[in-house]
Amino acid sequence: MINKIYTYWCLFIGLSIYLLIFPIQFVFLQFKSTYFIADRLNYYGIRAMIFFWFFEVNIEGSEYLEKGKNYVIVANHTSYLDVPMLFLINKGFGMFIGKSSLQKIPLFGYMYKKLYILLDRRDVNSRQNVYLKSKQALTDNKNIIIFPEGTFPNKNLPKMLPFKEGAFKIAIETQTPILAVSILNNWKIMPEQKNIRIKKLTFAAKIHKPFYTNNLSLDELNQLRTKVYSVIEKDLIEPENEYN
Repeated sequence: MINKIYTYWCLFIGLSIYLLIFPIQFVFLQFKSTYFIADRLNYYGIRAMIFFWFFEVNIEGSEYLEKGKNYVIVANHTSYLDVPMLFLINKGFGMFIGKSSLQKIPLFGYMYKKLYILLDRRDVNSRQNVYLKSKQALTDNKNIIIFPEGTFPNKNLPKMLPFKEGAFKIAIETQTPILAVSILNNWKIMPEQKNIRIKKLTFAAKIHKPFYTNNLSLDELNQLRTKVYSVIEKDLIEPENEYN
């Protein structure tokens, strides 16, 4: 019963904050020159949500995200809370890459399509568009943020699905370092399931040392992908992880 009441409280807070922010955000979404303000409203809305959910936040390795440098940020994906986590980690205006179905969500879909990058993996033109927009974002000093699994794992959490190659191809071709993030227990806090359930646990993640792509070629893509996968996975499955 207590968990059910807490879940209702969290949903009420999350919806209230977004309905409060969106009308203001809508104005700034009309002009590319003010997109960064619309993005900051997302960031501060998430900070407010975490505060009123009474979450303790524990993010290790923040020193690896150096100000003034660009990264391709990749993380495991097990919950709808993973995007808020990466907002807290990235802090600045980062370019999220998400599946095209997100645009169907009322209000949120409109915002996401305006600010970030939508990908339809079945569409060759969409994949090419993502690549071009990602290169432009890095040129504009924005980090690229992507979940290389492409979707939520269906079972065996927190074990990950195989990583798709897109993030690693972009990183190698633009010579941008990859910043790997292990999101530790969002799959426990808010599992991806039909009946929404939210638990009050520590909002936790670990940022790893960057994987530099200087002088790497596409022939080394699979090797890079395997290394990044292993580093993220290690923190998810090791018994000494206090969040397991």
